[in-house]
Parts: sequence; structure tokens; C-alpha cells
Amino acid sequence: MEIRKGQEHDIPEIISLLKISLGESMIPKSESLWSWKHLDNPFGKSPVLVAVENSKIIGVRAFLRWEFLVDGEVKKACRAVDTAVHPDFQGKGVFSNLTLRLIEELKQEGLDLIYNSPNADSMPGYLKMGWQKWGKLPLKLDFHLSVGKNNHSLEPENWETISELVAKIEGSEQAENQTNLKLGYLKWRYCDCPLFPYYFLTDQKSYLLFYRIKESKMGREIRITDLFTLEEFQDSDRKQLHAQLKEIQKLSGARFTSFSGLRYLEQDAISLGILPILKAGPEVTLRKVNPDFDPFAQNWKWSLGDLEVF
Repeated sequence: MEIRKGQEHDIPEIISLLKISLGESMIPKSESLWSWKHLDNPFGKSPVLVAVENSKIIGVRAFLRWEFLVDGEVKKACRAVDTAVHPDFQGKGVFSNLTLRLIEELKQEGLDLIYNSPNADSMPGYLKMGWQKWGKLPLKLDFHLSVGKNNHSLEPENWETISELVAKIEGSEQAENQTNLKLGYLKWRYCDCPLFPYYFLTDQKSYLLFYRIKESKMGREIRITDLFTLEEFQDSDRKQLHAQLKEIQKLSGARFTSFSGLRYLEQDAISLGILPILKAGPEVTLRKVNPDFDPFAQNWKWSLGDLEVF
């Protein structure tokens, strides 16, 4: 078996392997999704390794590049994302070999940490390879006593209307211990995402809230993924944002609104009722890569937007 770097001409074969190994599940496998995630990412192209047997790709391991701001410095990170092994070669160490080889390459490159939110099936494998549990993200829920009619248009947003505000947010002084808002990040993350549509609430000057509408066993959900406020944000803007959110709750017919991540208590722009915050969000795991940087010693401020769809 040969292990080598994945190339762009490998993408069709990689997508075929993902479908054979994993099926479509909730997230469809496609070249457009792979390109958005691994080629168009503003943090850089993803490091990808493939395992080859008899000129056929039988395993793939890809990490998604990311950056965080910590103590005024940009920390280089990767999120462990796409991986697949052909059913004929599963249980033979291909997944572990690809993952550990890729970690060693990134260590030489100067990577600081790796993070992800594995499911229950993959969690044991990651723990064996040096990942550690950080914990579950807090989850704030607000249930709506009266469910409105489903009159939300669900039409694509006009993203040009917020281009100036997005540039202002990405160019302003940023908070510590969260994603580095590089130029083009918000457009890539929310406008260009091929998985499902995102929507926003804004006054075009002082706040920008991103959300999506999700169907679940509990009913229709308004899922808040990111909320940004600028220095201009005043009490009158807070009232306007609350009014906009109430209108969306009414139009969508949603049973509840959720705000997961570590920034709910850090903001005062919106309040989602009196129910206690639950430790029921995605479970995050971390792997130390740089011996001089301890990811468990940081006061992280992850949003759901950092962790949700990858």
C-alpha cells in the first residue's frame, strides 16, 4: 500500500470512495462540496492523504485548515473532517495510518492544534490516537408558546446587501479565542455553503446575525450560528434585533430557537428566555500538536458556526 498526497485530479475517485464507504447519509458527497470545503477555504487548501492499492484509492484522510486568534496571535489549526476506507480494506489500520501520517506532516509545518466533533462511533478511534475530550458546547433553547404559520419565504438572501457590513466586521478589531475572521471568511462560510441556505438579520450598520432553519424530531428549529455586534450597537438596535427575531419566529412556524456555542453568555444583544443553558451541544475533542501550545488551557469562545457543518 502506498500513501501519498491527494491531488485535485483525485477528487472524482475520492468522492466515489466516500459514497462507497459512507453512503450519502445526511450530507451528500459531491465534488462541489469537496471543492468548497477543501479548495476554496480562505484559510488555505486542505492537507489530504490517500492510500493507494493496485493504482486504486482505497483510503482518504482530509483535514480542514482553520485559524484562531489567541493572545493576539494567529494559531494555526486543522479540523479532522473527511475520511473513508474502502469496505474491503477496513479493519486493517488504513484510517489510523493516514491520520497519524498527516499529523506528523502538519507538525513539521508548524500546526498548533487539531479539533473536531466526532460522533459516538468514531470517538474511540480518535481517543486512541491522542485526541482528548474538551466537552460539549452549551445549548440555549427558547420554545415558542404559539407557533406561527410557515410563511418564511426560504428564498436565498441578497448577500450583496451586507457586503459592506461584512467587510467592516472582518476588518474590525476581533475578540480573542475565536475564529480569525479573515477577509472573505463570512462569505465563504455562509453565502457560498452548498449544504443548505443560511439567512441573516441585520440593520446594515451595527449587528449581523446568521441562522438557518432546520427540521428535527423536536420540530422546526431556528438555529443561530453566529452573531456579530459592532461598537455602534445601542439599546435601540437591540430592540430592533429582537423584533426581527420575533418576526422570523412567527413567519417560520418554528417550535423553538437555539443558540449553541460559547458566546451566548458573552453577548447581551439577544436573550432567549429563562430556561437554563444545557450541556447538550456538539462534543468537541482536541489534539495537541505544538508542544508549546496547550489548547486545553485556552478560554475558547467558539460559535456554532465554527463547528456545525464540517
